[in-house]
Amino acid sequence: MKDILYHNPNEVAGLVSNTYILSAVAAIVFLLIAMIISKTIAYEGGKNPQDPKRRRIWFWIVGIVATVAFFCYNYFVVKNQIVPNQMLLDDFAKHMAIATGVTFVIYLTAGYLLSHFVFKSGKFGTIFPSK
Repeated sequence: MKDILYHNPNEVAGLVSNTYILSAVAAIVFLLIAMIISKTIAYEGGKNPQDPKRRRIWFWIVGIVATVAFFCYNYFVVKNQIVPNQMLLDDFAKHMAIATGVTFVIYLTAGYLLSHFVFKSGKFGTIFPSK
């Protein structure tokens, strides 16, 4: 038997607020993971190095995983804690979808800004080249 924690619209409204906050936290955590991965990819010498391409690929992979993981967590864990009331479930589903998009937008925007302004001369700066 599942635990029903959210029974009325006021409780679901609080859950929605928490979902948006968690979306920002998830984006930042996964961005830190992407930064760690970019640090572990060694520089390659030569005329046509492949390390910036690898960093970009991993940046996008981590971004997609962040978005999918956040959505799956909300869909399979959080949504099941709401009382089976279609109005409450529809309201949460709407905000869950928006928060999932917010996760990806924050991840992408923060990654771009960090790449161009903070770590532009480091390994993470090669994710969005300024050419």
